[in-house]
Amino acid sequence: MALPKIRSALNGWESPIVLTKITSSIVDFEKVNVETDISFNGVVQPLNAESLQQKPLETRSWEWLMIHTKTSAEIFTGDLISFNGSKFKVMFEKNYSLYGYYEYHLVKNYE
Repeated sequence: MALPKIRSALNGWESPIVLTKITSSIVDFEKVNVETDISFNGVVQPLNAESLQQKPLETRSWEWLMIHTKTSAEIFTGDLISFNGSKFKVMFEKNYSLYGYYEYHLVKNYE
């Protein structure tokens, strides 16, 4: 039995997305941030009410975003990224490539 290709549902909805991945390291006893742009096509939307109910109670009022894309964005749980001028932390990444897409959940980083 063939798996349904959900990716076709993204046709016509995708738009260019640029995320900036922020990685930190210590150089000469100082914290240095390196920013790397990641460009891909996908759909960004706020998390729906049902998905928010599954998040920790104390974070439900925070800004959550969900990204769907046909290709991996090469971001992973715990990564810090910048999107539209705000910093977000990747809280969920799921490879649904058998169905033709990838899903990410981001929460605004209030640190």
